[in-house]
Amino acid sequence: MVNICMNEKVGLAVVICASALTKSSAFVGPSSIQVVGTLKNNLANVINIRQNSREQHQLFVQSTESTTLKSNETSEPEESIISITEIENVYTTSEEAAVFFTDAPVNPPDEVEVISADGSLSGEGLLWRGVVVILCALWASNFATAKLVLQQPGVDTSLFAVARFSVAALSLLPGSINSVRKGNISLDTAKGAIVCGSWVAFGYIGQLIGLITTTPSRSCVICSLNCIFVAILAELMRVSKRNNDGYSTSFDLKKLIPALIAVTGVAIIELKGAAGAPTVGDLISFAQPIGFGMGYLQLEELMKKQPSAALPVSNIKLFVASLAAFTYFELTPHVANIAGVDPGVAVEASKSVGGFTIPDFSPIMASPVALGAIAYTGIITTSLSLWVESIAFQRVPATDASIILTTEPLFAAATSAFLVGETFGLSDAIGASFIVGACIYAIRMGESKEVCDEDTKQCSVID
Repeated sequence: MVNICMNEKVGLAVVICASALTKSSAFVGPSSIQVVGTLKNNLANVINIRQNSREQHQLFVQSTESTTLKSNETSEPEESIISITEIENVYTTSEEAAVFFTDAPVNPPDEVEVISADGSLSGEGLLWRGVVVILCALWASNFATAKLVLQQPGVDTSLFAVARFSVAALSLLPGSINSVRKGNISLDTAKGAIVCGSWVAFGYIGQLIGLITTTPSRSCVICSLNCIFVAILAELMRVSKRNNDGYSTSFDLKKLIPALIAVTGVAIIELKGAAGAPTVGDLISFAQPIGFGMGYLQLEELMKKQPSAALPVSNIKLFVASLAAFTYFELTPHVANIAGVDPGVAVEASKSVGGFTIPDFSPIMASPVALGAIAYTGIITTSLSLWVESIAFQRVPATDASIILTTEPLFAAATSAFLVGETFGLSDAIGASFIVGACIYAIRMGESKEVCDEDTKQCSVID
């Protein structure tokens, strides 16, 4: 059988012509008349089918419109409760870790299988968590490395700071220039990065000055209080924002629980730690949680507005840190000017241009340890780590990454014992455990949900 598909109008024309032909026996025979009759019947069936389809389609459309109207008429108005789920806060214990936490997505992308079907971690998930552990160990080693450099003849905190941050900033400069050419950063974001970098510089300079009289592990433990400071400050900002939006809410006092636990840990370390009695360096080291915490919160806001600006923002922050280090160098006596330093190793930085003293890096160039440490802290633990973490933190959930980073004081104690022979006693371990536990508790509390009622204008936090 031959199936014939054609337009209805053409089909009707063919049927009419065929009917005319069948009336003239001069042109066709009996068999032809039979074929044409079959053709007429088939075309008629096609027309009937199409007409029935049209009628069914119209009935379907009418039925759908009627159902939709009834649904709209009978649907109840939505409740006036707005549920606002807060983003999982990432409370880092180092400034380096904070750079990309607010830029790259911290939840695993769909194409990366982190959790297997039975709920256990896949091999790739464990791999990237291992990468975060390595990054944490690298950042923790900065404390002992800085302490080691400051023991070299002619190298003081200001000279080390200028060298370290200048190397780090210059290493990110080519990529940042390329990013600026692509229009990835606006003028407002650049201004915000300068303010953010000022806070970060405050934390870094406080860290280096504190290390003159305190130990690397104690400095790192104090630095880890950053997560507590950020948690409390973020809660204050939440309350202020809701009040400005016309809602009524109050400070969640449970946010103070991690702070109390952390203060207990700090007290144990300061009073019973192996490093002895508290020093002025311990007090100066508290610039770290304040500076890094404020820098992290401002960085979070910058990345929300313009995520593409992560690299140039990081570069601006490092240049601001370099400028702060140079200012610190200008305002303090250089170690090479102090009597008793071997003039063959530490050359006096007496060259001036326009009233400014030019840093003399010859003590660093003369010391393989200092030179290697500058390259290590400027490139390995800063530039290279930033690139690796931008990849790793896309494949590790926020909570997991935050908990891993709370172990930084433990890595700092291990590297300090290896590099500078520092003793980490039982009291130090107990105090550090309190602080790490407080950070984990703060991270878990950061996963709570805020609910606001439009009618009463009341907001509350639900765990």
